[in-house]
Amino acid sequence: MTAGTGVRPAGAGAPAGATYDLVADTVHRYGVSTATIADVLDALAISNRVLDSRLYRVSGGHRMVFGTAYTVSWVPVRKGPNILAASPSTWHEVRDFLVPEVSDGRGKIYVAGAGPLVTDAALAGGLSTTYLLDQLRFEAIVLGGATRDRDVVEETTRPVVASNFVPTDTQGSYRVESAGTSCLVNRVPVDTGDWVFSDGNGTVVVPSARLHDVLAAAAATGRTEQEVLRRVRAGDRLPDIIDDVGTI
Repeated sequence: MTAGTGVRPAGAGAPAGATYDLVADTVHRYGVSTATIADVLDALAISNRVLDSRLYRVSGGHRMVFGTAYTVSWVPVRKGPNILAASPSTWHEVRDFLVPEVSDGRGKIYVAGAGPLVTDAALAGGLSTTYLLDQLRFEAIVLGGATRDRDVVEETTRPVVASNFVPTDTQGSYRVESAGTSCLVNRVPVDTGDWVFSDGNGTVVVPSARLHDVLAAAAATGRTEQEVLRRVRAGDRLPDIIDDVGTI
C-alpha cells in the first residue's frame, strides 16, 4: 500500500505519454503497490506475472517505479555446425545488450532474461547500468540474474533489480538472442510493451492488453485499502472491518 514517489517530471516527454500519466495518477492517488497489483492479477486470473522473489533491489531504494518493458533475451553460447569455423567475437555476440536502437529510455524499464536465473555471470555491470540509466534514462533495470561492480551499481539512484553480485561477465558463455521483442525471466514471459511495476516488495508484469483492466481494479482495491487503514487507525477491529468489506 505504499505510494510511489517517482512521478515523471513535467516536460520529460516519456514515450508512453498519456498512458504513463494515467498509470502514475492511479499509483500515486490510490497508493498502489506491487502487492496490490499481484492481488488484482489473481482476481483477474492473469497468472505467472510475478517475478522470482530472489530478484531484489540492489540500488535505488524501495520506491515504486513503472514503465513499459524493453526486453533483451540472452541464451547460452553453443558451438556452431562447423567446429573448425572461426567463432564470432564475444563483443559481437553481446553488443546488442546495450540496445543501440534506443536513444530515449524514459517511460521504459530495461528487462533482461535468459530463462532460468543467471546467477554465475552478470547480465549488466557498472558501466552498462550507468549508461542505461544516466544517458539513455531508463526508469529502472530488471535483470533476470546477476550484476557486478557493486561499488558503482549501489551508488545508482535509479533502481536496479538483480539476483546477486558476481565478478564474472557473460562474454563467451552467453549471447544476446534478441532485443526489443521478448524475454523469459525464469518462468515469467515479458514482451516489449508490457507494463512493469517494481518496488520493495518485488516486481510484477502486466500484459499490455490488460493494463486498463488492471488499473481500474487496482484503483478500486486501493480505495478499499485506504478506507480499511483509516478505520484501523481510528480504533476499529480489523476482523470486523474485513467482515464489512470482504477483503484484506
